[in-house]
Amino acid sequence: MKKTIALLLALCALLCLSACGAEETPAATTVTEAPASAAATPEPEPLLTEPDPQIVQTLGAPVILNVMNQIETWYAPDDSGKLILSFGGDVVKVVLDDRGAAEKINQFLAMRDEMFYSGSGNGDGLNELLELATDIYTMSAEIGTSLNTECSSTRSAYIERGDGRVISIRYRVNTYTGGAHGNFGDTAYVFDTASGRLLTLDDLTDDRAALENALLTKMTELIETDVRYQPIQDYIFSFYPDQVLSEALKGLIREGSWLLGEEGIVVFSQPYEISSYADGSIRFTLRYDELDGILKEEWLPLERPEDGSLFISGIDGGASAAVSLLDKVSTAADGEEFRLFAQGTVYDVSIDSVVYISDHVGFYQTDTHWYCSYLSNAGVQVQTRIPEGMPDLMIRYLDAEGNVHSFLITQSGEDGSVILLEEEHIEPVG
Repeated sequence: MKKTIALLLALCALLCLSACGAEETPAATTVTEAPASAAATPEPEPLLTEPDPQIVQTLGAPVILNVMNQIETWYAPDDSGKLILSFGGDVVKVVLDDRGAAEKINQFLAMRDEMFYSGSGNGDGLNELLELATDIYTMSAEIGTSLNTECSSTRSAYIERGDGRVISIRYRVNTYTGGAHGNFGDTAYVFDTASGRLLTLDDLTDDRAALENALLTKMTELIETDVRYQPIQDYIFSFYPDQVLSEALKGLIREGSWLLGEEGIVVFSQPYEISSYADGSIRFTLRYDELDGILKEEWLPLERPEDGSLFISGIDGGASAAVSLLDKVSTAADGEEFRLFAQGTVYDVSIDSVVYISDHVGFYQTDTHWYCSYLSNAGVQVQTRIPEGMPDLMIRYLDAEGNVHSFLITQSGEDGSVILLEEEHIEPVG
């Protein structure tokens, strides 16, 4: 009976969706030639090939997270060749100097991956969704509809912080089984890098009541004074007119809905909890300097002692061949190979797939492939395809002051050599 109701609801949602107008296809976008000023990035001379001892003493060994995106697809049981289900997501592997701590974290993450596939977590697993997708397609074919009957459930990983003290990973599960839009949910896990132990709110402080009070005060202040949070107050009071704002927010302070980020402790909501679906997940950040005397010092970010820059060269890039490579990242098995390396020290280095949406939005991150807490006179080997049009692989890092630097891997307009092009130099046409 439960399955029949779910199937009927899914079909009703699809039929209602057919009344909506078709989405307008955006104009094709290409990238202009790289400006002359953005010619192949010169290698620094002389090259430094050993990490700064002060950096290693201060930050410990680099923390590396490899992310593999594993999506499987299933097609209709007839000969139509129609895609009916996409299922899978990001698999994260942590690499630490302490292999015991890394193994403990990786075992926990693998267990959560299995829960996602089996459905023993917070949703239907692969078998249930495949059965539902098959039934939706079969019933749709029987009644002769030409609607989109493709279902999906994907799980994406976002590295919110990774250093010698804390590793914070937020997972988002997006599910679609018909209707105007799907649904999503976020869950965060925070680990002690030194031991691999999963942290709880009680581990952060010696005074849980003071921490909760500080969070509630900040969350209430943001909603009452920051115009960006105004829709939340309107939403809460429209549904719960007699509810005190702090009471509505108190339920968000729970395990799985907080993380330690770059700037502070972050508390986030699920869809419809305190806002509409269109508002997405609402994030509240209480900065570390606002937690003085509450948050244990051992969870604060480490100081960044010095700055540096990133460079890129071919795999046989002359002098850069002497630079130590910490890892290899591949986004395409048949792609070209390069060396991405730092001179000096850069922090929170990530390699992400991106798509260009529009002039107003810019580049949107779709997948993270690799993260490293810092690179100090060291590098990583990258294998990827360089598209003829818009670049699709972005390199991000922070400098010692916490400023974000974003570059895209592309080719020089002068000699075709590989270069790192700053995001603001990308000018779409068409």
